[in-house]
Amino acid sequence: MTGAYGYSGTYLRRRLEMAGHTVRTLTNHPAADADIDVFPLDFSDPEALAEAFDGVTTFYNTYWSRYAPAGTSHLDAVANTGTLLEAAARMGVERVVHLSITNPDSASFYTYYQGKAAVEDLVMAGGMSYAIVRPSVIFGGDDILINNIAWLLRRFPVFAIPGTGRYRLRPVHVQDLADLCVRLGEERTNTVTDAIGPESFGFEDLVGTIAQAIGVPFRPVHLPATVVSVLLRGMSMLTRDVVLTRDEIEGLMAELVMVEGEATCPTPLTGYLYENADRIGSRYQSELARRKVPAAL
Repeated sequence: MTGAYGYSGTYLRRRLEMAGHTVRTLTNHPAADADIDVFPLDFSDPEALAEAFDGVTTFYNTYWSRYAPAGTSHLDAVANTGTLLEAAARMGVERVVHLSITNPDSASFYTYYQGKAAVEDLVMAGGMSYAIVRPSVIFGGDDILINNIAWLLRRFPVFAIPGTGRYRLRPVHVQDLADLCVRLGEERTNTVTDAIGPESFGFEDLVGTIAQAIGVPFRPVHLPATVVSVLLRGMSMLTRDVVLTRDEIEGLMAELVMVEGEATCPTPLTGYLYENADRIGSRYQSELARRKVPAAL
């Protein structure tokens, strides 16, 4: 698997180990106490990548780039994923479980979603049996969005809501996502599955639910997306992180993280919030720090 010591990758690695699988990882950020085989994620060396797949039955791919903090564009990420898939197929890997995103679209205004659609095409054409898993907003543990909304609520007297705040999302628990991936990895049928929880929220309702759970006031202020984007850029300078990009704001408002249909993952966000109210938002979760990428804001 890629990124076995990243956020979702950690849960997936532990779930695979619990199921009795031997795990190895391709990563450039191994844990200091890594207890599995670690191979460098070096896209300039396809032969070394291929060595990592020697004897592997199933490849769990979590690799992607949220934005381009160190020169890795979404187009680069598509090409890099293609290199990974080619190496896996060449070494006889039978199955790939690929983490995508809800509503990928080659015609999207957002290059993130264009890239996700392009990678799905590569997975389907790669010659291995595949399960494409499309998670919505992920919560649990050290998640980014839900935790940092709580962090902002704890520290500021008002909360900026882009636009109407009525656009919806369908959060999924990270452990449920890992369970789903492992289950699909054991199959051989080609599948595309939305990873979505049992609850959907309008964005303003979501922020209000978080505020109620952690016991802080919620004073929403509705602003144009352009203004919120400027405010968040200032917040990014404060946190030395990219809090939320303009494209991500537009993606939320376009309901790109909302999917109708039956839940495929059982854990409700509301119960999780109340059970973990003391911890959620107690400290800011920096993606750049997590990836050891210098901030250039």
